[in-house]
Amino acid sequence: MAVLRAEPLGWASSSYRVSSGEEEVTQLAISLFKGKGTFEVDGQAFTIDSHGFTRAHATMKRGSSVIAKVKSTKFFGRRFEISSAGHQLVLEGQGLMGKTYVLRLMNKEVGWIRKYGFAGRKLSLDFPEEVPVFLQVLITYVVISQARREGAAAAAGG
Repeated sequence: MAVLRAEPLGWASSSYRVSSGEEEVTQLAISLFKGKGTFEVDGQAFTIDSHGFTRAHATMKRGSSVIAKVKSTKFFGRRFEISSAGHQLVLEGQGLMGKTYVLRLMNKEVGWIRKYGFAGRKLSLDFPEEVPVFLQVLITYVVISQARREGAAAAAGG
């Protein structure tokens, strides 16, 4: 299993440092308004565009090629289907507080994500080695974006 950590670069930052141990894997930048994500892995640039009514769906591209898609399967829920080149994964939030997500492959739990730290903005991610790094960063993006949507809904009183 590969254990990653994602931490915001600053207390109000929308960019995250993704690391394995002390080694930085990438920096994930997420725009404040449209939720567009960008990052680089092994010298290759990736972009993530959210779309849909609640922006809960996303498409990840390397250059102009779509290499992964995320589909929210619950309107007001934390369940996402992630597909990319033979990988069909399900990411599902556990519990009422939303601090833990489980990653499943064919109904078998294969990984997890836990929020920790003040305000729960830091993430600890445990994935199987078979999940490529770019997909691990996409899953990180999904959890961060969902937390932002939930925070905005709470601030709006809904």
